[in-house]
Amino acid sequence: MLTTLKKIPSAYYIIGVFLLCLAYAFLSNDRLPFKYVDIFDEKSYIEIVRNFSKNFFERSFNPYYISRLLMPGIAHFIHSLLGIAFTLQTIQGLFIILNGLAIFISLYFYYKIVKIKGYSKNITILGFCFLFVNFFVLKLSNYYPILMDLFGFTSGIILYYYYTIKNRTAFLLILMISMFVFPTTFLIAVSLIASSFISFNEKGLAIEKNFNKYVYLVFALCIVFELLYLYSNYNLFIAAAKKDYTVQSALFLIPVTFILLNSFIFFTIRYILNLLNGLNINRKVFFSPYLIFPSVILVLFFVVSKFITVNFKDTHTLSSGEFLFNLMFQAFSFPLKFLITHFIYYGLFVVFIIYYRKLFFSYAAKNSDSFLKTITILFSVFFILGTETRQFLQFFPFIVFIFLDSLKKVDFSRYQLAGIFVFQLIWSRFWYKINVPEGFLDKALSERNFFGFPAQKYFQFQGPWLSTNNSMIYGVIFILTFITVSLILKKNSFNNKV
Repeated sequence: MLTTLKKIPSAYYIIGVFLLCLAYAFLSNDRLPFKYVDIFDEKSYIEIVRNFSKNFFERSFNPYYISRLLMPGIAHFIHSLLGIAFTLQTIQGLFIILNGLAIFISLYFYYKIVKIKGYSKNITILGFCFLFVNFFVLKLSNYYPILMDLFGFTSGIILYYYYTIKNRTAFLLILMISMFVFPTTFLIAVSLIASSFISFNEKGLAIEKNFNKYVYLVFALCIVFELLYLYSNYNLFIAAAKKDYTVQSALFLIPVTFILLNSFIFFTIRYILNLLNGLNINRKVFFSPYLIFPSVILVLFFVVSKFITVNFKDTHTLSSGEFLFNLMFQAFSFPLKFLITHFIYYGLFVVFIIYYRKLFFSYAAKNSDSFLKTITILFSVFFILGTETRQFLQFFPFIVFIFLDSLKKVDFSRYQLAGIFVFQLIWSRFWYKINVPEGFLDKALSERNFFGFPAQKYFQFQGPWLSTNNSMIYGVIFILTFITVSLILKKNSFNNKV
């Protein structure tokens, strides 16, 4: 790590400013007020921390939180071991420390990966800005510390590192542990199993020969499914839209959203089919370690989950039908909303991956193995359909490193890198203080009315909670930013040395 930093003196300034901002963020008191804990997710995690041991024998755990159980369990045993009282202040304080530790662990593994890959100083700084200088790390991890999202992000970086150095034992061990850190670990395990069956060679599907036929066929099926689903659930959509705490746009915007969303779906299908060209099913993989061990991990996870939820009867779990409806409702809630919410979380990464999409997908198609191609496809689907960016937090490090690999021959100037860092820093601290007049948010919560200022200011970083007004504001900012960045990148010839 130190050797790498010596080669990039300019990185010292950037990392120094980042660490100062990180320290200020974590030492500040800009956090979710305790009086609102009983309303949001923190309530359940605090209950797990306080009664972790008792739940195994008396009540058991809510199935929703099984895949996020490890860190509250660690927090419980730290409190017990050190004799710390289980108060809101001490639990929140411990998670602030754990979040800070998770960020530094992520930084450590980031620079280990940088050293292995031999990135230039420009690409190293670019990746650092995308992964760490963003709202998710510099704001949300401190404001809302008792969440498991950051630990999922860190586990993603660690998993990518051990996959890169081909340490199968460590990778599978971290994978097993991560099953109880963040839900999308399940999909990483499934991707690993799928990669055992899938290979890419000249004997596989020659999609390129019939490319247009495949594109229009898949896209037509998507359109048919969407229309049938919208028609069959029309009343539900209308009812949901009339609830002011869920609606994200006026109904007249649905046709506009439908057209724009399907435009992105069409182009994404084109890139995914490029990834799948040459796909071949390998039938001689029954003794593959990446088939056997991830399968065992999944079975063990389900067995353990069943055991520790056997007595829990107080919750209504989200059915697959409800999940699909929520997904579709969010997808059709506002034009380009999925881009807006991802932009709020990650800033310029969203602009860059769209601008360099051809380079990114071309590199992934030619150089990624079956596992990384599967991860890329899953990310693409989540990116378009999900307005909750946290759904692909664990995939994010994988995608960033594939993206950085694809940009190795692109030369960014020091001025561009400085501009990227400054923008990321300002954008991540855009919500500098989230304060509301006493009693205002209480009233907004009781009346389920989050559209007024400053109540909306608290919810502005949440994808599904973004109001129409805020969606429009951030949508305009995103479009202007994208146009500006595109003009800058096109104007400078050194960005075309690919």
